Amino acid sequence: MSRVIGVPSNGPELSDQISEHFGHASYFVGIRFKDHNYEKIFSLPNKGHSSCMEPVMIMKNREVTDMIIGGIGGRPFMGFNQVGISLHLGIQGKTVDENIKLLLEGKLKPLNGPSCSGGTAHPHSS
Repeated sequence: MSRVIGVPSNGPELSDQISEHFGHASYFVGIRFKDHNYEKIFSLPNKGHSSCMEPVMIMKNREVTDMIIGGIGGRPFMGFNQVGISLHLGIQGKTVDENIKLLLEGKLKPLNGPSCSGGTAHPHSS
């Protein structure tokens, strides 16, 4: 079974840390997992967006099945649920690669609700 895992990231590489907040990520990195192997298949710069659904639809159009999220507000959280993309709470301070391995080992928790409030400032704790 093939899965495409999306990760909001501070940079375009698997060695970059995951972003603290979905909408403020510098990049969206996509990884295809198939037959116990994975590879990066896209790295898209976040050029900003006029609605919370734009990046959700970008991930859906890239056939993303799962997202590893550091933090996310209510509107994009609901959007991912509407389009059937599973959300997992990533570990802050770890790289995209480390978080991918944790997800594949079943060590990341499902994200059952938004982890950020709305607005422009989003404080986070580790």
